Amino acid sequence: MKHSTSTTPCEPIAIIGIGCRLPGQASSPSKLWDLLINNATGYGPVPPSRYNAAAYYHPDADRPGSINSTGGYFIQEDIHAFENVFFGINNLEATSMDPQQRKLLEVTYEALENAGIPLEEVHGTNTGVYVGNFTNDYLNMQYKDPEYSSRYTATGTGLAVLANRITHCFDLRGPSHVIDTACSSSLYALHSACLALDAGDCDAAVVAAANLIQSPEQQMVAVKAGVLSPDAMCHTFDEKANGYARAEGVSAVYLKRLGDALKDRDPIRSVIRGTAVNG
Repeated sequence: MKHSTSTTPCEPIAIIGIGCRLPGQASSPSKLWDLLINNATGYGPVPPSRYNAAAYYHPDADRPGSINSTGGYFIQEDIHAFENVFFGINNLEATSMDPQQRKLLEVTYEALENAGIPLEEVHGTNTGVYVGNFTNDYLNMQYKDPEYSSRYTATGTGLAVLANRITHCFDLRGPSHVIDTACSSSLYALHSACLALDAGDCDAAVVAAANLIQSPEQQMVAVKAGVLSPDAMCHTFDEKANGYARAEGVSAVYLKRLGDALKDRDPIRSVIRGTAVNG
């Protein structure tokens, strides 16, 4: 039996800060806007730094060990680049960190900066962190060579740490969750944060999500499931639609109850008047 659960927060929620890394060189909200109004695309070939797409390509999706496309939507920057000292992380620990952790720290900082919130005003506050994610490429890659594990491998690859790393680095004292509901993970994270704000579990919340394509395994299983487009493109609302193409993205929004945002004179980027999930 299909059922649904929904909620409308008693008080609207304000989005007061945004940070992002998206395909099409959309590394900020303004650049994302430019991408959209110019009707541009983030499509491109699989970067060699991810995996050797040509080595896995075969047009027959049923051929074992193959992927029937060589493109998708990728972030056009070095996903390993990271100023670890800025976040108080030593060099050895940084080398063991999933790039998703690295980029989540960056976009969270940018969301706070976009909101005009100094770091000293965030430290020690009752701020929750809700991260949506369902891929574990980096963990799969690292565990293939267990002899190279270090004291930081567990925290560098653990999916729970995607949220906990933000909580720790910014000294936040609210709930810290990673939510996996596959493709809807980020929306469930947003829904959970709105519920927590409405219930008073936290006074502010970082809602973030990350998906970086770092190895071919997830691509293979998606091809075998028959859900990926052999064109490696999304033909949304088009009769040419033949599946979807996977895309990378890392983003964060900073939320407060609308009344608190108005009282604190925060910039209000958008207002959430209700959220819902169904099962």
